[in-house]
Amino acid sequence: MSPLQISTLAIASLALAGYAPLAHASIDMSNCAPIESIGVSNLDRFDYSVDMDANESCEYTLQMKFKHDDTLPLPDNPGVQCDPTHSPTAIASDGLPYFAARWAYQTVPKHIKEAAGIDHISIDFNPCGHPPVGVFTAPHYDFHFYKVDPEYRACMTCETPIGAPICNPAPSAQTTSNGLGFFNVNTVLGSGALSNMPAGFEIGMGDMIPLMGGHAWNFTNQPSNASEWEDPVWVMGPYDGSIVYYEPMVPYSFVSGDANKNHEEELTYEGQTVKELPTMYTVVYDATSQFTT
Repeated sequence: MSPLQISTLAIASLALAGYAPLAHASIDMSNCAPIESIGVSNLDRFDYSVDMDANESCEYTLQMKFKHDDTLPLPDNPGVQCDPTHSPTAIASDGLPYFAARWAYQTVPKHIKEAAGIDHISIDFNPCGHPPVGVFTAPHYDFHFYKVDPEYRACMTCETPIGAPICNPAPSAQTTSNGLGFFNVNTVLGSGALSNMPAGFEIGMGDMIPLMGGHAWNFTNQPSNASEWEDPVWVMGPYDGSIVYYEPMVPYSFVSGDANKNHEEELTYEGQTVKELPTMYTVVYDATSQFTT
């Protein structure tokens, strides 16, 4: 992956759900969740490794390698196990509800932070997937490349509706700078395109997740049905007028099985002001070693 030149374009803030745009308001570092809330702070269970090559022009190639952990639960009766309203709640072998996400992260070496602008990588497994229902509600991995540190993420808190793990999008529901930051999404002046994101990316009211950020992707490229999801989907994470992460979202079926798999996609960005964003990404599964890079 290599950085693009910065595009000198004016940007504006997009007010979502009736909130006024903010000018990069500082979040309240005293209004935070416990650091343990963002997951286990190592990736040993995945045989994880990360490496980077860079040239004199500051172009870099970052490679992450991991293997699916077979001890992670997979639902065999998702209609019951993945239904959060079912009573009693279906508990997996690791003691957590099947529908709960399993988050784990690890900071990257200093030279990667300096070149790629990444602080840590989070490998998050979702046995039941997550909304939108019928789209991404299949077992999958979220590979988050975070530009902010774990302490900052722990302060990305918000008011949530009863029974829903999202930031409440109702006007006036968010009363803290931390919560308001989720609804401060920059756009390119004139076109209205989401800035520092590929063309065609959209973001919805139900896509703001505490401790993580917003979720934006090209809806026309999403699977038509969760059962037919085969290839990775690129997602960008806005928060407080900036980009706090990017991720390939990869179905479990892609990182398992007896057949090799390969996905490659070039990336360009509207109104780019974050120079370290990748210009392409690949996901390759080796069926012999069962490693994904």
